[in-house]
Amino acid sequence: MASKKTDPSAEPKKTTKKAAEPKAKKAKKVAPAVAAAAPEVEARPEVVLPADHQPRASHEEVARRAYEIWLARGGSAFENWVEAERQLNGG
Repeated sequence: MASKKTDPSAEPKKTTKKAAEPKAKKAKKVAPAVAAAAPEVEARPEVVLPADHQPRASHEEVARRAYEIWLARGGSAFENWVEAERQLNGG
């Protein structure tokens, strides 16, 4: 068999296209930061507590003590709460 010779101009040309590359987003121009003078803040005076100062009992502590009082002797919730505050806060 004889090989066929073909005319190169008769064949359709194959073109290779590059895949479309995504366009890079341009960076937004940002104004340079302006160094603002920080406002001067006055120093707060220290809080001085009396030597015999004791912090007050938390809500949870009073609630627990009021419940213990109620378990021991019953009574109203308000009266037990006031008694618990008095006991815990030394009032």
